[in-house]
Amino acid sequence: MIRTVDYATLKSLRISDFENAADGYRKASGMASQAKDDLYNQVIPGMQKSLRGEALNAAVAQLRELSKNFQYTQVECGLISAALNAFALELRLAKVKLDVAVGDATDARLRVREDGSVSYGAWSGGEENIPGGTVSGGAALVQGPGINPNHNAAQTYANHIADAIKEATEVDAKWSAKLKNLEADDDLTVSSRDWINTRHDVRGTLKGAEDYLNLILEPPKNGTPEENAAWWGGLTEEQRSDYASLNIATVGTLDGLPSEVRDEGNRYSLRAASARWEMERERLILMRDLLSQDGRYVNRSIENRVKDIDKKLAGLNQVQKHLDSTGEKGIPELYLLGIDTEKNGHAIVSVGNPDEADNVMTYVPGMNTKLETVGGDMERAESLYSQAVALGDPEKKYASLMWLGYDAPQNPVAVAKEGLANDGAPVLNDFLDGLQASHQGEPANDTLLGHSYGSLVSGKMLSGDETPPVDAAIFVGSPGVGVDHAADLNLPPENVWAGKSRNDVVASLPTRSIYNPWSWGERPFGVDPTDPGFGGQQFGVQDGSKWPPFAAHSLYWDENSESLKNMALIVNGEYPMSGAEPQ
Repeated sequence: MIRTVDYATLKSLRISDFENAADGYRKASGMASQAKDDLYNQVIPGMQKSLRGEALNAAVAQLRELSKNFQYTQVECGLISAALNAFALELRLAKVKLDVAVGDATDARLRVREDGSVSYGAWSGGEENIPGGTVSGGAALVQGPGINPNHNAAQTYANHIADAIKEATEVDAKWSAKLKNLEADDDLTVSSRDWINTRHDVRGTLKGAEDYLNLILEPPKNGTPEENAAWWGGLTEEQRSDYASLNIATVGTLDGLPSEVRDEGNRYSLRAASARWEMERERLILMRDLLSQDGRYVNRSIENRVKDIDKKLAGLNQVQKHLDSTGEKGIPELYLLGIDTEKNGHAIVSVGNPDEADNVMTYVPGMNTKLETVGGDMERAESLYSQAVALGDPEKKYASLMWLGYDAPQNPVAVAKEGLANDGAPVLNDFLDGLQASHQGEPANDTLLGHSYGSLVSGKMLSGDETPPVDAAIFVGSPGVGVDHAADLNLPPENVWAGKSRNDVVASLPTRSIYNPWSWGERPFGVDPTDPGFGGQQFGVQDGSKWPPFAAHSLYWDENSESLKNMALIVNGEYPMSGAEPQ
């Protein structure tokens, strides 16, 4: 970046030029992010409202591809900005050393020459006169008779000057290489390999920016959502931008940070994870074909691995598809608040911005939920959002979240145990605490909705927190919520609601059967929350079908259904239209 680092160059160097360039790239990153958001939230939805047909579909597909370019530009420009700031800091440290050495030499009545060497005057002592001279850096001090005492002083400062120049040269070489690695392909296609390269770019830039990051307070280790929010609030805009650029995946995982910040980080993680698994799949298929070119011998371990990757990609693609659906059927911008492919995968998606909403609902799904099939659960969150808006105050804002932040049981053996609920409850608690910490303005009316095993996770969270971060709870299709009385959930009993279909076998069978392997003669996880003895409130739900056996277990979100309308009314802080007795 600096053609030649010598004394004259370093002495006259304006560090602010690099800091100004960093500001320019940061603004470019922000503009790319805004352009991406505008495409998703304004341009595409606007086209979909007024146009139809093949031309529309082709145009939307092209715009979504263009949004990838903007997202890629956002990530890379953010990295360049952070790299330039780190480079400027390290260069400033070298220049400060140079300026101090020059100032000290001048104070000692020594002359610093244009090449960085230092001249000293003659010395007279008694009958001895020793002439002056000039020394360059990199030499040792000399001792002995006949040595001009000014020589060693000049040599010391010349060495300091040379050290500063050397340090600046090393800094320039290091960051020139790192910035060169941030160069993008000269095409308009953001491929899987490009997204993989961003992962390397982030790691490479982060590795060299330790000194700069030391000036930015790290988030508290194992910090609470409130501590995370306070840390973020204490950073300047530039520090937030650079920290997020260098830790783009990390900021998406921190409860308490603004939803917009988490969304940006997780959207990047979604792209990067999809690219990583797609390339891994290509590698495995190539290996399989090399081992068995005619297909007669199939490597089962490779085949199983490919199938597992296909499931991960199916889940990631479903999440991306829903993110791309902004504007369709009145659905607002979606916020990706969590995503990973660990175990069966996790995803947290909000329909609408929960930081700005007046009414916020968080839905916790149950057994068999996984990333591979998470699309249906996101549709439930979307359905409840639409119903809440339709029945609610048009002046208010709404947010409906789908929270798969825990490992849901995948078989009857796992669902019969409380372990996964015990593990998931504190994670859910931290997430909901984070929503309260990041909320803007007056506190929202927060409602927690647990379905099936998700109601147990929700109940565990509520009973384990004396001041739970929600105002009301809804349980549907529940096998029990871990307690026998609504009062044990640390909410006013009038704010604890439960509903079940008459034909919901999960919620209705108290004894062991082929559908209920849990226990003999008693419910496995406490009193039925729809039982009057539980002490909460009930709302009306349609009966549903008896066949197939589990059909009624999933009917609570049916379009225009009694249950969906009642849940929407409760989410809005109103009384359900049926099934409840006025308190």
